[in-house]
Amino acid sequence: GGSARLQDESGAFTVRGVERVPKGRRGLGPGTYVMVMGVVQSCSPEPVLRAIKMTDLSDNPVHKNMWSLEVEDLHRIIP
Repeated sequence: GGSARLQDESGAFTVRGVERVPKGRRGLGPGTYVMVMGVVQSCSPEPVLRAIKMTDLSDNPVHKNMWSLEVEDLHRIIP
């Protein structure tokens, strides 16, 4: 299924199964801002996700600017 190493403000993580999702590998490139929806397979030593959906959000800078607020909101909801 292929894997990719991605990074955001919180650190690096691995996404597995990128070949199995539409536009998975093709949608990735240096500097691309993508949303990955998936299942957490491991949290230690770093997160590993199995991708279910990947969407390129690079065209709208608002998505990137909102990410830290979305993560903060999620931390309040999920213990």
